[in-house]
Amino acid sequence: MVDTCIEVLSTEQLMAVYARQASGLMAETYACGIKWNGGKETKAYVKRFSHIRTLALVNEVTGYIIAKHLDLPVPSFAGLIHTSANQFDNTPTRYNDWAFVVSSLEGATPGSFYDVKDMPSCKTLMNLVAGWDKVTDAIAFDDWVANEDRHLGNIMVAGKNRIYLFDHSNLPITLNWQAQQLDPNYIAKNVLSENLYALNCTPLPVKSMIAHATNTHEDVYNQIKKELCYWWDLLLEGDTERRTALERFMESRAILGNSRVCDSLRMLA
Repeated sequence: MVDTCIEVLSTEQLMAVYARQASGLMAETYACGIKWNGGKETKAYVKRFSHIRTLALVNEVTGYIIAKHLDLPVPSFAGLIHTSANQFDNTPTRYNDWAFVVSSLEGATPGSFYDVKDMPSCKTLMNLVAGWDKVTDAIAFDDWVANEDRHLGNIMVAGKNRIYLFDHSNLPITLNWQAQQLDPNYIAKNVLSENLYALNCTPLPVKSMIAHATNTHEDVYNQIKKELCYWWDLLLEGDTERRTALERFMESRAILGNSRVCDSLRMLA
């Protein structure tokens, strides 16, 4: 097995299951207690996906690995955990036995205030995002992986430059993507950038810095390709068409990121 930042956890490592979370439309999400492989116990969130959301695990794993190796702030721990229905008291056949789990994060999401129409608090958090020292790196990352789902509910804000990214089940492009959708030249909608502009947050991300942030992507991809391929081979076993398309898509977008972003932002490369 290759070295990987994704842990594989047994049923027994789910120490406790607490309240189901109201947020999260794509998965059944619970606060829980997890004992990670190194022995550390933390509060965490376990996401259970139904059988019809067949690509959710590979999407989550792909997003977490790339973001972490780009030194973007993500949960400290992430893994796949084998679960049983009786741990959640529901229909056993509806959900995949394997779930995605991440350690908890401090802070609040802008979406939690937006949902209750508290726009001043929502905008306060988004202004912190706009001034974040990694905001251009985050926008460039979402472009690389074609994440069109960086909405107000999957950014956690704990303070100035204490901002975290989570929830990558809908990349690339959409949850149950098809191989033919993965055109490496696809111009992805960048929801984080659009929301910052829509809420008139200041300072707004500098276009040239977004393009500059893509310059590390090819080197990072080459460093983590073995790790990504390990999980793609495992999670897409028997689905050769999707497996081939995903590798081609992620590799090509890493190489072509600067020119693609410059084209989409109408800049000189």
